[in-house]
Amino acid sequence: MTELFRTAAGRLQESGWVYEPPLSTRDDVPSALHTAPETVIRWVSSFSLLSYADETVWFLSRPDYSTDAEDAFAWNECEQLSILAATTDAEAAAVSRFWKRHLPILLSVRSGYEYLAVRDDGAVVHGAEPEFEEAVVVFSHFEHLLRHIIAWPARRDHVVDGLLFGATGIRDAPA
Repeated sequence: MTELFRTAAGRLQESGWVYEPPLSTRDDVPSALHTAPETVIRWVSSFSLLSYADETVWFLSRPDYSTDAEDAFAWNECEQLSILAATTDAEAAAVSRFWKRHLPILLSVRSGYEYLAVRDDGAVVHGAEPEFEEAVVVFSHFEHLLRHIIAWPARRDHVVDGLLFGATGIRDAPA
């Protein structure tokens, strides 16, 4: 699995992403990750920074999930925005139920707020504002996302390509 992580991060770097190696992972796993699949915990622990060069799209790293993270965007920013937008207790409860089953792993502010999250069954979903909870499954398993990154530009038509490889997903292939 470590090789899969390295190869995916390497492909992203070839495509204009910035990578910084992980900080120490000796600390306890942040509570936000307690129910995450082991593969996801290992992925977010494999870097301290993995973001597009213009910093408009980034994968969340293990430190991002800690309660004392000082980033401009919280790991659960989309959930917080949805809770604020809820007009009834029932709407707020529905938002909370959704996010109990979904762990954000990537955030984007490139063309409005978007995210990728891993659902509690291992599927990867994509959501965007204004209705973050109207998410669509884009990969049936987290590992499929990593393999898609590695294989790029094989398809160049997937919704995820726009997030990872440029505004249209049709950037020139890496050299």
